Amino acid sequence: MMTKKIFCILSILMVSFFIKTEGKVNVDIDFSNLELMISQEEIKSKIVQLADKIDDEYKDKEIVFLMIMKGAFIFTSDLVREIKTPFSIEAIKCSSYGPRGKERGELTIQGLEKLDLKSKHVIVVDDIYDSGKTLSSVMKEIEKQNPASLRSLILLVKNTERRLKNIDLPDFSLFEIEDKFVVGYGLDYKEYFRGLKGIYSVE
Repeated sequence: MMTKKIFCILSILMVSFFIKTEGKVNVDIDFSNLELMISQEEIKSKIVQLADKIDDEYKDKEIVFLMIMKGAFIFTSDLVREIKTPFSIEAIKCSSYGPRGKERGELTIQGLEKLDLKSKHVIVVDDIYDSGKTLSSVMKEIEKQNPASLRSLILLVKNTERRLKNIDLPDFSLFEIEDKFVVGYGLDYKEYFRGLKGIYSVE
């Protein structure tokens, strides 16, 4: 319980530090016609169902939720509030994307080298599964630490031709979406729009 209380306090502090809203700056893309893809209510319903599933599958085990910042922060925050199983939370940062979601190539992972995940039950949490490169790279690095179990949890799985071949899909996912650029609920454009309560597509 103490872990949850501490995380809720950190949530407030980190949101105020990380999240910028759409009214503070002019951006070089037209966001006047955002189209709602997934509502806050739909997300909430799916999270409750997912939390029940995780609780059932991880009875008598302590989970390490390893969230990939910054996109997975809001999703993870809402999820753990529904989790009854004991857990701890860690965070890493990955970078591979350029303007408007275009991949830059080489992936960098920061923070993983500081973690001890040996013999732990790890669930990696990320906001979106596109080509699969980020998740695959992170999972391979974690496997080197010999966790007791390792699974992946993704908010959005994008139906795209960019997906790498011979690569596993996430173990858990909430929604499958079209190949569109999306913002909101943690997903950003140049650090903005993360605070939108739903998930919106941008034409």
